[in-house]
Amino acid sequence: MKEKLRFFTAGIFIGVSELLPGISGATVALMFGVYEKILNFLSKFKDLNLMIPLFVGMLFSVFVFSSTINFLYENHTNAFNLFIGILMIGYGLLLLVNTYLEEQTNKGIIFYTVLALSFLIGYYLSSFELIEYTEPNQVLLIIYGLIACSFLLFPGISGSAFLLSVGIYPLIIGSIANFNLNILFPFAMGMLIALVVMPRLINMVYEKFGRVILVFFGGLIFVAGINSFL
Repeated sequence: MKEKLRFFTAGIFIGVSELLPGISGATVALMFGVYEKILNFLSKFKDLNLMIPLFVGMLFSVFVFSSTINFLYENHTNAFNLFIGILMIGYGLLLLVNTYLEEQTNKGIIFYTVLALSFLIGYYLSSFELIEYTEPNQVLLIIYGLIACSFLLFPGISGSAFLLSVGIYPLIIGSIANFNLNILFPFAMGMLIALVVMPRLINMVYEKFGRVILVFFGGLIFVAGINSFL
């Protein structure tokens, strides 16, 4: 019961994080120690008893807090960006330091090469140019849902930040708040495609490279936090 409550609580915070541009739900999943369980479920359908409370928590937070976050984001954007940036920089450093101190971690050239690569990729992924696009068609909504959900599964890369960069973040969060199925249905289809395809790929890489992936994720999270101030 205690474990299910932890997953439900993690789901609430993951759901809230996905409504906020700048922080990835996967980053929050790492913080709560549920990231690997999520990947295992999405790729191998394991731990259903723990995933149900997690997904219930996510749905609860998305529909309960979307209106509030939509209001706060529009009226207090700078405060949101400051909070998110500090949180991501701090957690990125914590993940890197903890991984480096682990005895199983290779501290040689591979560590620093992966770290440099994560900084480079994180910089470019977090530097989308803002595009004014307020009424995307159904196909674009599917594509946006696929990309946003793929980013949701990668720590340090915010799906909401991507939506903001292509100009449809207000449309999506407003549609969630107002339960606009004309927008949400095709967007959800794209997310479903990502959930079927991406976890197997991520899980395969995670199992093969182990703690090197944590170094990569830590670098992405740190750079995403730095970029929120630029």
